[in-house]
Parts: sequence; C-alpha cells; structure tokens
Amino acid sequence: MRAFSLLLLSGCATAPWGTWSFSIALTEPVGDECATSVSHNFTGADVPADTTTTDESWTTSGTETWSESMFFGRIEESGQGAMMIVGTEALPGSQDEAGEWTFSWTGEEAGNDLASHASGYDYAYTREATATLRVKGTFNNETFTGTWASESTSREKWDESDTWSDEAAAYVGDNGETPAGTYLVLTDAAGAQVAANNARLAYDCENTGCTLSVEQGCGYTYDLSGQLTAFEGQDAPWTEDAGQAAGL
Repeated sequence: MRAFSLLLLSGCATAPWGTWSFSIALTEPVGDECATSVSHNFTGADVPADTTTTDESWTTSGTETWSESMFFGRIEESGQGAMMIVGTEALPGSQDEAGEWTFSWTGEEAGNDLASHASGYDYAYTREATATLRVKGTFNNETFTGTWASESTSREKWDESDTWSDEAAAYVGDNGETPAGTYLVLTDAAGAQVAANNARLAYDCENTGCTLSVEQGCGYTYDLSGQLTAFEGQDAPWTEDAGQAAGL
C-alpha cells in the first residue's frame, strides 16, 4: 500500500527501489563557489584586497572539461521515506507532494579551546563546521533526473585580552594566539601593508579585548542522471565499490 501511494504521487510506473547507475556531469569551478567573511575589532586593520595585476598586453584563457563520474546507488524503502545507499554512505530521503525526491545528510562538529591566567589574561577559540551532501530529483520509470550538491560551512572565532602581564607572557609570549596576521593588514606611515598583530604591550583593538571571526562557505551543484539496473544488491556486491572517476 505504501509503494502504491508513492506511485500515485509521482506518476511513475514503478517505485524507485533498486540499484541505480548514476552519472555526475562535473563542470569547472567559476570562482564564486566559495566565500569568506571576516569581522574584527582590530584598530585600523583591514582585510587585504586582491591586488593581483596582469600585463594588459597579454590575453590568456583556458578551460577544462572532464568525462562524467559514474557510481552505483541502491534505493530502499525505509519507514515513511527511503534510503539511498552509495558504498558505505547512506542518505535518508523523502518525496514531496510534487513527486520530487530529496536525499541528504548533514554532518556537524564543534569545539573550543579556553585559557586564562590569574594575572588577567583570557583566551577563547571556538569553532564549528557543517558538511551537507544532497541528491535531489525526480524518478520517471527507469530514469532519474536531478542534481548532486555539496555544501560546507565553517565558523571560527577568537577572543583574547588586548594586553597582558609579564607573568602571563611566560606562557603566551609577547604576541597573542589570535591569527590576526593571517586575515588582516595594517597600513604603515610609508603606505606599506604589514600583518596585523595582537602585541601584549600595545592597545591593538577597540574596547578591552581583541575579537576576530572568520566564516567560510562553499557550495557546488552538478547535474545528476540515473538509470535503473537489473542488479540486486545481495547478488551483485561489487556495485558497492564499482564506478568511474571523472576524467582520466
């Protein structure tokens, strides 16, 4: 009865259960798949601009293409939805009222490092990251048409005292743990850019402490097509590892 109701929703002649051969059409990145955002309270500091220059007398261009990537995936009915199994990975899925399926999983992790000194030094580093894999599309009889998407985000934040004592410097050093020089620059009197820094004897930041936050995100989406096969998982275990990588 469950399978029959799904058929009515999707208008398909067959349920999507079985082993499928999927192909991903990879495309060359265009440069805007990833983005980084930096916020801080370092006085006079800026995120360096891209100063890459080229000789206007030269004109260069280049492209790259790859053959499709191919892999096998098995789709099984699971509770009120379905499960896509690719190798050792499993993606829970469900179907909306329009008949489109979405299989996805988001992994998450987070952590922090804290340190303090009785003389008045405090440091905190927090981090969190997520990674999502999503397959979305429509099954029509023995074919599938949709997309394969990968998304990732990371967030890092540093909070540190602006100045600290000789006692704390014995453990921390004269420069803080915040990696300001990796993301920020200061412009000196000569107009040159130098890496920002949290020095223990200087007031480098607004307010009473230094703060730096960095957020990064990437997202890739590719066309995905599929063809139902006659292979049964228990009779064709080789499909778990079989496939073709993109290109050569």
